[in-house]
Amino acid sequence: MLSQTVEQIVRQLGGFEPSDTVVVAVSTGVDSMVLLTLLQRLPVAHRPKLIVAHVDHQLRQQSQVERQFITTYCQQHRLPLEVAVWPLAAHPATGIEAAAREFRYAFFERVMKQTHATTLVTAHHANDQAETVLMKLIRGGDLTQLVGIRTEQPFGSGRLVRPLLRIDKATLLAYAQTNHLTWYEDATNQADDVLRNRIRHQVLPDLQRENPALLAHVQSYADQLQQLLTIGHERVGQLLNQVLIDATTGRLSVFLTLTGAQQAALLTAWFKQRGVAVTTAYVKMAQQLLTNSVKPQGEVDLPSGIKLIKRYQTFSLLEATKLAENPQSDRRIVLIFNQWVQFTPQMALKLSHRRFESEQSATEMALALQPDDFPLTVRQAQSHDQIRLASGGHKTVRRILIDHKLTVEERQHQWVVTTASGEVLWLIGIQRSARPASLGERNYELQLRYS
Repeated sequence: MLSQTVEQIVRQLGGFEPSDTVVVAVSTGVDSMVLLTLLQRLPVAHRPKLIVAHVDHQLRQQSQVERQFITTYCQQHRLPLEVAVWPLAAHPATGIEAAAREFRYAFFERVMKQTHATTLVTAHHANDQAETVLMKLIRGGDLTQLVGIRTEQPFGSGRLVRPLLRIDKATLLAYAQTNHLTWYEDATNQADDVLRNRIRHQVLPDLQRENPALLAHVQSYADQLQQLLTIGHERVGQLLNQVLIDATTGRLSVFLTLTGAQQAALLTAWFKQRGVAVTTAYVKMAQQLLTNSVKPQGEVDLPSGIKLIKRYQTFSLLEATKLAENPQSDRRIVLIFNQWVQFTPQMALKLSHRRFESEQSATEMALALQPDDFPLTVRQAQSHDQIRLASGGHKTVRRILIDHKLTVEERQHQWVVTTASGEVLWLIGIQRSARPASLGERNYELQLRYS
C-alpha cells in the first residue's frame, strides 16, 4: 500500500526515468531507510539511478557504526555511496544544529554536482511538517515560514523533493517492521532539552489525541497558505513594477494610492529583495514615514546599515555610509577678473565688467560692488548663511533650499558667492541677494558656465 502511495506521489512530482540520477539522503534512521527501500522498489521503468549520500556528523559514538552499516548495505545492494565526515574541529560551541545542517546540505549539493544528479530526495514526513509549523508558531516570524516544509523546491543545480511529506511516522515505522528493515535510532532525538523533541514527545501527541487527523490538517493549511502566498507574490510583483523607478528608488505618489495592506506587503517584499532582514515593526515605521503628509523628508534606520530615505516625491533604500553628511568644505576659491574659474568639475564662474542691460538669466548676476568688497570668493553654502531680501530682511540658505524642495543630499552640494566680508551675494543658480545700491559702486557681472 505504501509503495503504491509513494509511486503515485513520485509521478505527481514529475516522475523519474532510468536515465535520471537521484541523490538520496540517508542517515540510517527508520525514515531514510524506508525511503531508500521504496525508491529501490520503484517499477524498473520509473526507477532512477540512485546515489546514496550519508553524513557522519561525529556527534555520537554510534555514528561510526551507522557509517559502517550503510557502507555494507550499499555494497550488498550495489548502490553508489558518498560519505562525508564532519570534522570535530569544525563543530561550533553554539548553534551546532544549524551548522550541521549547513554542512550536510553543502555536501549533498556537491554530490549532485559531481554525479550530474537532477534531484535530491530526503525523508521528511508528516510529523516533521507538523513539528516545523508548531515551532514557527512558537518562535514567531514571517508568515511565509508557516508554509513549513515544501514537498518540492529548487536546490543546487536541480531540485529537492520530499515524497514522504504526507505520510506519518507511524506508517513508516509499520512498513519498516513489516519488511524487516534495519535502522538505527538517534539517541539525541530522545532528549527533551531541544524544542523540536519536546514538541515531538509532549505537544504533538496531546494534539493528536484531540484530533487524530491533525497531521493531515496541518499539511492542508500549509498547502492553502502556499497557494495564497503564490498569488500574493504575483500581485506584489506587479505593484513593485508600478511603484519602483529602479531597484532602490520608488515613486511616493504611486505608493500613496495603495491600500495600507498593499503598502505593507510591498515594503516587506522590497526589503527582502534588497537583502534587508526586517520585522513588522520596521515595516510599520517605514509606512508611517512614507504616509506622513506633514513630513516631506525623513529617514528610518533599518538593519544591516540600510536607511529608508524619504525625499519629497521619491523614497529610496541606501547604505547609511553613503548618506553620511559630507563635511562642509572650507575651501574658498577666489574669483579672478575676466577669467573662468572652475569650482566644481561641472561649473565655472567668470567676473567681468557689466555688459548686459536686459533681464538676468539663471546663469547671470548683475553686481554693484565697491573696492572693499573684493576679492569675491566662491565656497560651499552653509545652512546658516543668509541672503538679503528686497524687503530689507534676510532669509537663511537652509530655508531657501527647503522652499525650493531640494533634498538633504542636494543641499550639501550648493555654492555661494561672497564678498571679502563674507556677505552672500548669490546662492548660485537659485537666489540672488537684493543688495541696495550705494555711492562709489561700479557695475560688474557674474556668469555661470556648465560643462
